[in-house]
Amino acid sequence: MSEQVVPDPLEFARGHKCLEGDIELIRLKRLQESLTSFDGAVHFKLTGFVNEGAAPGLRCEVGGSLKLLCQRCLEPMDYPLQIDSSMLLVSEAQALLDEDDPDAPDCIPIQRDMQVVALVEDEILLALPMAPHHADDVCKGRPAADTGKLHPFAALARLKTNKE
Repeated sequence: MSEQVVPDPLEFARGHKCLEGDIELIRLKRLQESLTSFDGAVHFKLTGFVNEGAAPGLRCEVGGSLKLLCQRCLEPMDYPLQIDSSMLLVSEAQALLDEDDPDAPDCIPIQRDMQVVALVEDEILLALPMAPHHADDVCKGRPAADTGKLHPFAALARLKTNKE
């Protein structure tokens, strides 16, 4: 896929235009430190819209599967990626004003020649969990419910009950 650029994001949004494609994971340089494998691609769909208040915006949908490192067992795991986010296009000054307002809608500053790959990569990075892990029933790093071993702090618990 060649480098995709939206030359005028305002025109893209107001024209309700759509851009769709696949991005190979190997091209997402900032994401690579979180991945255990760069094989595969993510599918994206970028759609322009105008909200009820006549503000232009972009809807970014991203789907695919990533190979992340489980933080419990340190083994690779499949992470299903399904993102559907919307953001308003605002001026640089407006973006700075709304930066600290938790109730403000997601906004990005309007810029000419917006890089689609960078926007999609940003959305993926924002959607990643801080500490990815397998489900409890499949993770090798999760101890069984009853292993017969005493908990390391069991002796402290006995001391506490003896004093009462």
